[in-house]
Amino acid sequence: MPAELQTADYVLCGLVVVMAVTGLFRGFSGTVAFALAAAAASATGSLCWAWSAGVTDAAWQRVAGTMVATLLSFGIVRLVVKKIVNGLLAQPSDAILGALVGAALGAAVVAAWAWSGIYPEYSALVRTVAAYVR
Repeated sequence: MPAELQTADYVLCGLVVVMAVTGLFRGFSGTVAFALAAAAASATGSLCWAWSAGVTDAAWQRVAGTMVATLLSFGIVRLVVKKIVNGLLAQPSDAILGALVGAALGAAVVAAWAWSGIYPEYSALVRTVAAYVR
């Protein structure tokens, strides 16, 4: 553990706790559905923005079309994944696994920051994790 925690470290620890608690209430199915839907929405937004450059020159049309496609992608993927996974687990195990996955997603934020190498001087945790990630 780092000797001296900085403000960003407390924010990161708080993020992990908040994501674990929301994972507990969402359950495993809701947490996994959210993570997969966010990834799908990011991919959809990137692809739609690149594709719309050849269709229109108006920035507001590109932004509106990208937002609609991204939101539709997020909603559809989240709904489908949640319905599929929700039927596989009983309620207590769904909540416990949801808390674990939520905490893991919060820890993934720390790992992603460490892997990126951007401003590691703001967080002692990120510097410690960067030694293992890189």
